[in-house]
Amino acid sequence: MMASRNIHLTKTVKAPREVVFAWLGDHDKFGSLLPGKTRRIIDGSGPGGVNGTGSVRRVSFGVSYTDEKVTGYIPGEYVEYTVIEGSPIKNHLGRIRLTDAAGGGTEIDYRIEFDPRIPFTGAATELLVRSVIGAA
Repeated sequence: MMASRNIHLTKTVKAPREVVFAWLGDHDKFGSLLPGKTRRIIDGSGPGGVNGTGSVRRVSFGVSYTDEKVTGYIPGEYVEYTVIEGSPIKNHLGRIRLTDAAGGGTEIDYRIEFDPRIPFTGAATELLVRSVIGAA
């Protein structure tokens, strides 16, 4: 059995929280930070509207894909999601929290917990997440 992985990344960006959340809380804009193609396949019906609670985005990589469902959403502050289909990982829970940074800007706190299904997918997932946060 492979060990669970926990990834915790933080980054401070110069943009105000509302601007950062407009990117990270919107499936299409967030998808522009990811490799592959991202699109919303189910509209949310809770807080956050179409990109909020209950929405599902599909991240496609050639013939493979991963579906991610938003399970928590606080506008301007927090997004929580879980992978529900098509991933080489299981029991995935991602949390992105934004706070005002001391001295201005926004602190991004991104935490992910998951269990790899296939050897080395944990390390590959961590590299992908680090590149996404680095691009923010």
